[in-house]
Amino acid sequence: METQQLVQPYDLSLHHACRLKMYCEGGRDVTEDLADHIAFGNEGFHVAKLGDVREENGEYQALVYWLGLDEDEASWEPVRSLYEDIPIVFRRWVHQHEDQEEVKKMAAELEKTLGHSL
Repeated sequence: METQQLVQPYDLSLHHACRLKMYCEGGRDVTEDLADHIAFGNEGFHVAKLGDVREENGEYQALVYWLGLDEDEASWEPVRSLYEDIPIVFRRWVHQHEDQEEVKKMAAELEKTLGHSL
């Protein structure tokens, strides 16, 4: 893969794709409000919080509590969809609950499917 520096002297260099790393927001001044806006945008329902995790028919699901809805309206959503739709919120939730055995197993399975770490 060919890359170019974004500052002078704007050198071009070749790198093998296996040397690339996934972007992570760590080290940046990302406020909670900014992260929420990035995660949710201006469309659809917003996630208030993520709850338990379960495996249903070979697929991991997380209990999603929706902002503005009662807790009894929470729904089980596939973790793969949550990772795609709200990656920042999802990764933070995984790291905050990685001491729970079911979350640890779910994260390992998802990382294997995605081909990279959360």
